[in-house]
Amino acid sequence: MSEFYEIEPSLENYWRAVILFGRNVASYKFVLAKSLYDLKAEGNTVITLDQLAQPFSHHICEHLKLVDKQATSSSSKFLRL
Repeated sequence: MSEFYEIEPSLENYWRAVILFGRNVASYKFVLAKSLYDLKAEGNTVITLDQLAQPFSHHICEHLKLVDKQATSSSSKFLRL
């Protein structure tokens, strides 16, 4: 079996990288997925960082209203409150 990094890049493999290599307890991973789904629903097939910024920020803020941290790890530095 070949290593993941040796696989030809494809949309499915990029998505797999986000899902498998991001930490499961980190909300950024779920926020990214929600944001991409939002943008996909608008008919986007290519998404720029500028387009991603608004829904991503919105979903992070919504998460922080419910839970005041982004991960279960005390050493996480993604968000500092």
